[in-house]
Amino acid sequence: MEPLNVVRFRLRGETFFPDRPFIRDIASLDELETVAADADLFLVDGEGPLADGRAFLRRCRSHPESCAKPLFLPTSLGEEEDLFADGVVESLDDALRRGREMRDRLAQVNGPALRESKDFRLLAYLFARMDGELEPHRYPFTPRVYGYPVAEILAGDDGDTFFWLQSLKERGLLARGTLTDRIRLCPRCDCSHLNYIDVCPNCGSIDITRKEFIHCFTCGRVGPTEDFIQENQMRCPFCSTRLRHLGSDYDHPLESYRCNDCGHRFVEADVVADCFCCRTRSRPDELVVKTVCGYRISEAGKTSARVGSLEDVYALLDSLNYVVPAYFNQLLNWSLLLNRRYSDESFSLIAMRLANLPELSERLGRQKATQLVDALAGRLRQMVRSTDVTTRTALSTLWLFLPRTDAAGAAILAGRIKELERLAAEGSEALLDFRVRAFSSPDDVAEGDDAGRILARMAGELEA
Repeated sequence: MEPLNVVRFRLRGETFFPDRPFIRDIASLDELETVAADADLFLVDGEGPLADGRAFLRRCRSHPESCAKPLFLPTSLGEEEDLFADGVVESLDDALRRGREMRDRLAQVNGPALRESKDFRLLAYLFARMDGELEPHRYPFTPRVYGYPVAEILAGDDGDTFFWLQSLKERGLLARGTLTDRIRLCPRCDCSHLNYIDVCPNCGSIDITRKEFIHCFTCGRVGPTEDFIQENQMRCPFCSTRLRHLGSDYDHPLESYRCNDCGHRFVEADVVADCFCCRTRSRPDELVVKTVCGYRISEAGKTSARVGSLEDVYALLDSLNYVVPAYFNQLLNWSLLLNRRYSDESFSLIAMRLANLPELSERLGRQKATQLVDALAGRLRQMVRSTDVTTRTALSTLWLFLPRTDAAGAAILAGRIKELERLAAEGSEALLDFRVRAFSSPDDVAEGDDAGRILARMAGELEA
């Protein structure tokens, strides 16, 4: 079994972990620079000062060479600081066992990409902790109340961590974890410090008071109770009728509030959210609802951590008369309507999927995979007419819209595209798994079809 290179940040006082020949002690943050690249496992040990231990945790996680490596504590250093470590261990053997598992997983990570990009620092961190989750931490006095301290320190900048993590999730590199909370934010400044206040529905004033009103049955007038009390008797100030019995002479109407600014009477006040940061008032339905949850690494994220980003490789396909998916869907729906009205206005759709590019990139290397896709995009560019339109709805799925093309023409083009698998081959075996499906209108249109149904059906055929 290959030994671990263990680095211990040693605080003053008695240590918990015993001295061993394979443990290298350092006592200052500056020494981390000399040991970060070669270390397999970090320990923080000693009685104090705890501030030094907390500073080391942050420095270790922010350094590109040590950011994803295992780090264990013999005792807690604080709720927030413990998030930067991999837990409290009961013995050195426990730390070595868990550290070795994480070291072996990190050995599969693409090292250069780890140093170049904050995306990969985060992916490598989660890849080493396969069942781990990036947890939110509550900061009550910050505008958004919640933050992701590990993600923030791995990013190493002042960017919007919420937006960054959501972007990684939308790209399929992260998956949603445990739901922690659901908060509401000001639509103007994204602050969560809101004061919910009752206001007058007529003028919006907060100067409202709860009043008991009286309805005189004789003249039908309504007013506050104090207006009806005259000489210790209940008497209507409008018709002078003496009000003796509730239910026969008078009653209490539903109106229960009065605005001291405009005099308006009302049953229920309007509720508005007043932002403490920018003082913007918003209706509750105008507030931005933000879901706060943990994040786990997805299968695509695990692949990216091992071989480097493939998104820029796939993006080479976006040079083929590319439009955004929303516009592509509108164009497809419009063409369906046009074909239903004018049967000679046929069109075709071709779906293409590079099913094994992650595995191929891992096998050949990222540089060769990029060259291969670049060559593929060049050959496709020669086949695409100036009137054809493409889009990409998933990382590896490309769509080609062919106006005024019937089923026979689409089948010929699909066959030529399928032959591009031979761009990369070992002997007689094609290395690319390039899946192609064709759809033509009106031949393949089913009742009730629209763009969403057609794309979903063809995507399912590509997966089969």
